[in-house]
Amino acid sequence: MAIEINWHSRQGRRTDTNQDYCGVALRPDAVLCVVLDGSTAGQQSCELVGLIASDLIDWFMLEKRGTTADDVVNQLHEIHKVRSKELHWASASYLVALIEHKKPTHIFYAGDCLVGRFEAKAPIEWLIRPHTLANAIETISLDEIASSTLRNKLTRSFRAKEFMTPDIATITDVGEEAFVVATDGFWAELKHEDQCRFLEGEAVQEKENQDDCSALKIRILGSDKESKVSTSTAGNLYVAESD
Repeated sequence: MAIEINWHSRQGRRTDTNQDYCGVALRPDAVLCVVLDGSTAGQQSCELVGLIASDLIDWFMLEKRGTTADDVVNQLHEIHKVRSKELHWASASYLVALIEHKKPTHIFYAGDCLVGRFEAKAPIEWLIRPHTLANAIETISLDEIASSTLRNKLTRSFRAKEFMTPDIATITDVGEEAFVVATDGFWAELKHEDQCRFLEGEAVQEKENQDDCSALKIRILGSDKESKVSTSTAGNLYVAESD
């Protein structure tokens, strides 16, 4: 299976460091991607997102073929057992994508990272909804969530106090398509035109209180091609690939 991955990330103005992070693992039979968004309120969140990414990617590269959805959830729980004892004041949103050749793609998520189908010049078709207080009681549109004052209050995340099992979504009929996994600084704070420019690595205008903004573009390629990973911000990307 061949895949093309592009990671774009820009630090915002709310924290001293970029607290978004990405991990990618490339095996001959499967690909695992994780995008994380550390809480701006957590003093250790920047450290946490990097550790979760590397822990998960390293584990996946050592796994035998045939990783299941239960395996991913169990490993997230194991990572939580270790990291929650070390980083008491950290939390993060995350989304994990398990992509396998000729099989449905499994999405594991907790918080406000989203995944959507991407076509050039067309609005992204977001496939899930975030775990926020804005939409905790009733189903509302993503635009309404983005503009709500309750958007940054999360109902589920990776937090030290307890392990919260992620929601799981399945994307069927995955052919040679493109997907975007993004933090809320991308889907909630950028207009469609700016999202397209950002995904091409172009600069977009920042707001005064701009959050960290990150997006991972994933394109499934034909089996006769080679996988490749590129980034404009290598400092918050962890990649492992089979020889």
